[in-house]
Amino acid sequence: MHNVIVVGDANVDIIVPYPRFLNEERTLVDYPTPSLQGGGTAANTAVALSRLGVGTSFIGSVGEDQYGRYIKSDFQKEGVDISDMIIEPELNTVGVFAFIDENGERYLWGWPRVDQAFKVLDADKVSFEKIRSADWVHSSGMSLVYDTSARATIIRIFKEAYEAGVPTSFDLNLRVDDGVLDPEYEKAIREIIEYTTYLLGSGTDEFAYLGEEKDWRKNAKSFVTENRVVIVRNGKEGSYGFSAEEEAQAPAFPVKVEDTVGAGDVYNAGFISAVLAGKPLKECLIAGNAVSGYTVAKKGARSSPDTEELRKFLEEHMRSKGVKEL
Repeated sequence: MHNVIVVGDANVDIIVPYPRFLNEERTLVDYPTPSLQGGGTAANTAVALSRLGVGTSFIGSVGEDQYGRYIKSDFQKEGVDISDMIIEPELNTVGVFAFIDENGERYLWGWPRVDQAFKVLDADKVSFEKIRSADWVHSSGMSLVYDTSARATIIRIFKEAYEAGVPTSFDLNLRVDDGVLDPEYEKAIREIIEYTTYLLGSGTDEFAYLGEEKDWRKNAKSFVTENRVVIVRNGKEGSYGFSAEEEAQAPAFPVKVEDTVGAGDVYNAGFISAVLAGKPLKECLIAGNAVSGYTVAKKGARSSPDTEELRKFLEEHMRSKGVKEL
């Protein structure tokens, strides 16, 4: 079994659908019940990988609180190895309120706002020997947003892995304020990209802000090297892959969207699992699209498929997509 290490943020998601109204006078039709589930951009990828039969472990910090205990239990239930997860008693595990509108789009708000555990990752508590012996290392830009120990340690983890020949994947998860990236934040992003084998992100929301061009495609392709593949996720348009040898595109699967929480996170898991299985680039894009499509048709990021559910989903959609086998 493969040994994938996912590093970064873990939290809980409090899913709060908008109430539905009958008319402009806002006569209430339905007030859906909120739900609680595991979350976090890195944690979502870890769980989705484990469900796909990929041996996965998680490195990151949570508080010794109710949400932290929930995360620990959730990971154990999902088969994610948490032997290297760090408990920080003085810090808070974040709960993210995910407000879901009538189109399935989400609006996020994290609480509490202080002493957040995911921002802290002490390098002295990380086994770099395990990093160097992994089959893959993945992380998300969410833990690099703030100039904290998590930013510095995750960059170091990627450097150690990359120099040891371990494939790495990094999901940008950019936080852009008024169309501008904070200079120090952008510097950190560009530094970790130097140690990234597979760079993933949204074209319109992320690559459009990361480069000299206004064209996301040109910006994305500017990061391609002999050792780096760039993957662009563009929602309903599907996804694109750019490498030094080829370009590929795979359309999204037609599904009725329930909500888009964690859509990119679980896409990463589908893509990584397909790469580890030795699939060609386009089939890896299809796998990412399929895992994401399956998930957004249900509530929350933790509705991603297991291997059998993914197989059935692909069988149902293969004919329309012209896919003979995956």
